[in-house]
Amino acid sequence: MCRPVAYPDRRSNLRPQPVLRAISILDLLGKVTGWIAMLLILVMIGSMAYEVISRKVFGQPTIWALTVSYMFNGTLFLLGAAYTLRANQHVRIDFLSSRLPVRVQHGINAAFYLFALIPALWLTTEFAYTKALRAYTRGTLEAMSAWEPILWPFLAGITIGLAAFLIQIILETIRHLLGLRWPTEVPGPSVREEFIEP
Repeated sequence: MCRPVAYPDRRSNLRPQPVLRAISILDLLGKVTGWIAMLLILVMIGSMAYEVISRKVFGQPTIWALTVSYMFNGTLFLLGAAYTLRANQHVRIDFLSSRLPVRVQHGINAAFYLFALIPALWLTTEFAYTKALRAYTRGTLEAMSAWEPILWPFLAGITIGLAAFLIQIILETIRHLLGLRWPTEVPGPSVREEFIEP
């Protein structure tokens, strides 16, 4: 009587490292937008310092400083969102989920990203893109400012920030899906990794 030949299970040899390496290369987009956000902070600080000196020392207040401040603030906030997500620094209330097994943590996060966050952010990004494109084609000005600058660069910055955040969320979703299969090789969501600057 012949015994059946036992073939090795090829799935047991699979590892997530090649996919994780590819994802880490795509993470560069979040790092780039994070660096742009850091530079915009310096520009915003410089414009505010100029406004204070102009107003207090020379008695010549500017009409553009407030507009620049809120435009740069909104833009840099969204440009830094992808970087912050990758660094795992967003506010997370995980007093309960951190006590769950790592595989369950990955499952909860993957489900939340797939069914709630990605669709909502996709629609928001699409709306922001449409609004920025319309402002560009029409030459729309910021009507709430006495300075009345063109509006599309501000809306384009918001769109880029939202798109980078959406891409980073998709990458994190893939990480969590890999964590369902390999919970020991993909750090859990409650683990704060040391994030090395580029």
